[in-house]
Amino acid sequence: MKRLFVFAVLVVLVFAAVGTGWAKNDPRIGTWKLNVAKSTSTAGPLPASETRTYEAQGSDIMATAEIDDAKGHRTTHSNVTADGKNRPTGPANGGMTISVKLLGPASYAGTLKKDGKVTSTNRAVISDGGKVFTFTTKGTDGKVISVFVYDKQ
Repeated sequence: MKRLFVFAVLVVLVFAAVGTGWAKNDPRIGTWKLNVAKSTSTAGPLPASETRTYEAQGSDIMATAEIDDAKGHRTTHSNVTADGKNRPTGPANGGMTISVKLLGPASYAGTLKKDGKVTSTNRAVISDGGKVFTFTTKGTDGKVISVFVYDKQ
């Protein structure tokens, strides 16, 4: 319990220290392409391609993902900065929301919900000097559903 309290205090301090200037220096800013060869999924086939773009908009980050599935269909999803608030994932995703929290300088946690119920959680980490963005998604049972690896463009 004490460790959890210390962790929570550290997260609050990080948010307080970085303030609104964080968006411009956010390591997510830029374009990321899915590296299909390094990615895995137990929930179905991987996308044929995916490009994520993160842009600073004031103190927020707008994230847009363009996904081409194996059948050639394209979908687009959007959400905003790591503020912990539930945000719609896109207009075509009926009832799906995501909340993203900053865990550290290059580490994020996300919770996906459908109609208010948690469907999965993810952890995203930027590594290799800011060149690799790895998303690990787990189901409500804690088992890994997918690991998507993106390369900075």
